[in-house]
Amino acid sequence: MRFDRNLIFINNELSNKAEVIEFLGSQLVQSGAVHLDYVQAMHKREQDIGTYITEGVAIPHGTEASRSLVRKAAIVVVKIPRGVEWINGNKVYLAFGIAGSEEEHVDLLGELATILMDADQKEKLMAAESEDDLFTRLTK
Repeated sequence: MRFDRNLIFINNELSNKAEVIEFLGSQLVQSGAVHLDYVQAMHKREQDIGTYITEGVAIPHGTEASRSLVRKAAIVVVKIPRGVEWINGNKVYLAFGIAGSEEEHVDLLGELATILMDADQKEKLMAAESEDDLFTRLTK
């Protein structure tokens, strides 16, 4: 998996789902992975389908139509220690913003699902206390 240490964050300031998506999207834009309009597509995807995937985790990403706005595949990760309410009272503590072309997008989702389906691995990610620690746990 292509994790970049510069795209791993711990952020206590995020207080709702929209702020999390905006933060992830802006990091993808700043890294050069996507055009600015991709951030709005991430919000649209969340409105249309939702990206909460498992207890405590969401994977915000753009719509299928927005894949043309992707310049290069990237994943940005933010751990939210206090969590934010996402849907139906469920909180998210770990969010992965992804961007990829058609094939890359599916591959990124699959690789993340594999990591997150491993209960031990997911627990280690949730327990990370620093950005370096989170990066190390993601890349092992």
